[in-house]
Amino acid sequence: MPSKAFPLAHSLVLQFLELNKYHKTLNAFREEASEVIIENSEVFRQSPEKNLIDLVDEHLISRMTDRLGKLSLQRQIEEELNQSGNENIPRFLYDTFNQIHDANILSVRTQNLPITNFLEGENEYAYSHVTAIVTGSADKSIKFTSLLTRDTFNTLQVHKSPVLCVDFHPDYPTLMLSGSMDSTVVLVNVNTNETLQTFKDHSKYVIHARFSPDGSMFATASHDHTVNFYKMLPPSTVPNTPRSPASPRSPTFNNQIDIKYAKVHSMIFTGNVEAFCFLPNNESLVIGVREDNYLHYVDLVNFQDTKYNMNENGDEWVSFTPMDISPSPHNNGKYLLVSTDDETGRQILFLVNSDVQVRNFYGARVNKFSTPRHCWHPSGKYFYVTDDTKGDICIFDVATAKIIGRLEGHTSIVKSLWFDIERDLLISCGFDKTIRVWGVTDVTPEGSIASSENVSDTEK
Repeated sequence: MPSKAFPLAHSLVLQFLELNKYHKTLNAFREEASEVIIENSEVFRQSPEKNLIDLVDEHLISRMTDRLGKLSLQRQIEEELNQSGNENIPRFLYDTFNQIHDANILSVRTQNLPITNFLEGENEYAYSHVTAIVTGSADKSIKFTSLLTRDTFNTLQVHKSPVLCVDFHPDYPTLMLSGSMDSTVVLVNVNTNETLQTFKDHSKYVIHARFSPDGSMFATASHDHTVNFYKMLPPSTVPNTPRSPASPRSPTFNNQIDIKYAKVHSMIFTGNVEAFCFLPNNESLVIGVREDNYLHYVDLVNFQDTKYNMNENGDEWVSFTPMDISPSPHNNGKYLLVSTDDETGRQILFLVNSDVQVRNFYGARVNKFSTPRHCWHPSGKYFYVTDDTKGDICIFDVATAKIIGRLEGHTSIVKSLWFDIERDLLISCGFDKTIRVWGVTDVTPEGSIASSENVSDTEK
């Protein structure tokens, strides 16, 4: 059905032809458009408030204003992005953990886990923390290894297939979410190893499972083309101070967690969901899908999908897949970094909530089977990207859009990266069955693991 603008457009053309005395064309137009004119006689009895030329002038002025606005915005962005960092970033190999798993390690992160001890003489609880390297593996296990002592102190077997992802609640440090190739998502209290909930809403691999920034929701993504959303149910006892593990009113007191989630929405896409991330403002989930040239911004209240074209020229051609997505860490997610499977190793930095490409980065080597992963430095001046050629990790400088170094150590594909902000460490894992820890200062006599001397002339 034609829109309301359809008869008005005809009226404007008629007026234009009459004013400019194009009589032959006017008569021909009246004859060919007679059905529209008769059906909308009331519209044609009234002269349009503005003529066609005025409307075109307004359109041109609007386009010019829009372009000037974009140029001004681009200048502001360039000024911000062109500010160089001090390069005091992890680029030296500190440690290698090679005895945690006997199979490929698929995900890694660190987590400060609270340890509760009851002091009988003082009749009170004492709290301490252990920094754990948490890994999910093709051996179907999730293991917890002390970063300090290197001891593996806990192992979970909550899945029947390889573990692809793990995440922790932002308020309750012992509440863990994991996803697996067995298509399940599991919520676990890692202090007691109690499985709180198991979700079986997907039919294929669960690629991602993550909590929202405020922990009130979590989302899961799968190769069954769906993204599911889960919302926290009201707890039976509402804690007054949920961030304090020392509070008897906290749901983590005495190692117990009184939290449940329920699925509230599901979205189906045309291809495998490969990447997603929550924005820091807790308002949207950004989703990337295979065979789809759009980034999908899904509102977390009404689940409305707003799409932004990843093609700069606005066409519908699909030439790459967004394989990893994350917001910039230093400015409340003003920018969105997208790692693609493009053969050029293309990384795109978008202005968030827009299709504006503020910078492109090239040089990380990929192939058609690659699943590139990236990790921001907390300053937002640098980011790390996996390189599939021989297990390297590329360091990109945002200001210059160049590779400034490569972390060489892994002997096979790197599958996951994590930045430990508290200790200023980069953690990596991969198909060589090792975990490697990278730091800021050189602690080996050999010198830098990643230096500008390791960068080819084409990358400088």
